[in-house]
This record gives sequence, structure tokens and C-alpha cells, in this order.
Amino acid sequence: MADELKKFVLIDSNAIIHRAYHALPKTMATRKGELTNVVYGYTTTLIKVLEDIKPDYIAASFDLAGKTFRHDEYVEYKAHRVKADQELYDQIPRVRELLDVLNIPVYEKEGFEADDCIGTISDMFEERTSKRKFENFQVYIVTGDKDAFQLVDGNIFVYDLKKGLSVAQIINRKVIDLEWGLQPEDFIDLKALAGDPSDNIPGVPGIGNKTATDLLKKYDTLKNIYKLINENVDLDTKPRILGLLKEYKDQAFLSQRLATIRRDVPLDFHLEDCRWGDYDKDRVQSFFEEMQFHSLLRRFGIERRELSLSKMTEETEVEKKDEQLKLL
Repeated sequence: MADELKKFVLIDSNAIIHRAYHALPKTMATRKGELTNVVYGYTTTLIKVLEDIKPDYIAASFDLAGKTFRHDEYVEYKAHRVKADQELYDQIPRVRELLDVLNIPVYEKEGFEADDCIGTISDMFEERTSKRKFENFQVYIVTGDKDAFQLVDGNIFVYDLKKGLSVAQIINRKVIDLEWGLQPEDFIDLKALAGDPSDNIPGVPGIGNKTATDLLKKYDTLKNIYKLINENVDLDTKPRILGLLKEYKDQAFLSQRLATIRRDVPLDFHLEDCRWGDYDKDRVQSFFEEMQFHSLLRRFGIERRELSLSKMTEETEVEKKDEQLKLL
């Protein structure tokens, strides 16, 4: 009899942090005036993931400040991205504190992005790779970023936050085929052709997502498109598009490299460090009470302490915000 499948959750923390900051009101704060919308949104998203997936193991990853190998290859990478508000960055240490009190390990590496760390870890579970170290697992990548779609495999899924923080969809190969008519690996070449303004990946100027998708459906990969061009095969596309492809060939392959999630980040990864549920309830209670997330304690199996009338009023307000969140 085959071993029961275990579930491993990988959280793209930066994606959740940015989503939470923009989804929740910036009036959410403690009595001392500390803004908490990011931490609250991250916490409720984590709770939803725990309830929906019921993981056996869980880990998180963050982008670190500073340049990555992508900047070394293309100095303009993410150059046009508008810097987030300082109020967002000020809450990241609190998110890290949340993960610490819940005993959820964080994997990150200078010179790489969170996606690369997640890609490297997920590769250890992927059925079709020689790097596979762990069997009988399903891996769920929690994010709101479609970049992670390229990692989807038979046992690797994306828990995609489609709307705010409350609506999610499990993405697998079948969903990608039905909704986009593509395979997971096609999302790399989609960016190689159409680019990505948010990351300032140039792609081929004049080619958008629709044209790029049509080309990939017809000719499978970027490599095959240029193989046919080099062989002087007439592509079923407009002469203008063919001209753009020829003119910006080097830029297309540069964009492909920038869009590819690395799976070889040198991480000190230990699966047992990620086992979910081994946390100190007293530490969790203290942190949640400091953040005034009283209504969320019961979601971690922790009974709340007796509250004064003033604190009961505060808790009622937080519970109202929790109900508002469900509507976002």
C-alpha cells in the first residue's frame, strides 16, 4: 500500500505582504498607533491556507533588499517599479516575528528572489526531476503572482490568490490548459515574447500577450520559433511580427533568462524544520495580544484570556474587520 500523501506549503511572503497592504484599510492599528493591516492580512491568509490545505509541513520565503543575479545580467531589471510605501516595509519585521512565533522557517538568499528559493525547494519534490529528494508529497505554492505557474507539475500546485486575500484557486496543469491554453513552462516564453512591465522585462516590442500566446500554441517554444526562423520556414503570422522577432531575437532570449525561476539556489534546507504545528502557544498568544488580533487566537486552538471591558470592545472591532476582509 502506497504511503499517504503529505502536504507541504511554500509561502511567497512578499506577494502576500503587498496584496495585504493594498487590500486592507490603513486605519488598522494598535492602541499605540502601530499599523497592522499587512500583518493582519498575512495572518488571515495563513489561516485560510491552513484550513484549506491542512499542511503537514510549511515554510516561507522573502525577497531580500539589494540586487540579484538578474540585475547583473540586465541593469534595468525592475528599474521602473515604484517603491512601496514605508508603512508597508515597516510591517515586514512583524510578519517575520509572526513566522518565528509559529515556528515556520524562512528560506532566503542574497542575490536571489523568493521565487528562486521556492523553485529550488519545490524541485526537491518534483516527480520529473533527477534532483527529487522527497516522495509522496503534494507541494502548494501560496502566491498572487503568475510567475510561479511555471513551477506547476503533477504534484506541485499554485494556491493562487485571485481576488484580494479571500478568494483563491488551486492551479494545476489542467487549469492552466483550460484557462490559458498553455503548459506551465510556457509562462517563461510568454514573458520572453510579451515582456513584463512590472519587472521591466523587455520582451519583443510590439508583441503582446495575445500574439505571444498564439505563437506558443502554434510553435510550442521560443527555441522552436527561432529554429524555424533560422531554417527560413514561413511562420503563420503577420510579416510585421516576423520582422519584430528577427530584430529582437537577443532581447527575447535575455527576457527568457530573466523570467526563468532558478532551481539551484544554495539553501540549507531541512524538511523536518518545516513540520507544522510545533509552536509555543504562550508565545503565539502574547504576540497576537500585542497586535490586538484577539479574535484570531481560537483559530490556533488557543483560548483567549479574560478581557477587560475596553479590550472586549477592541476585540469586537477586530472581529468586524475580519468579516470585512471576507468581502474583499
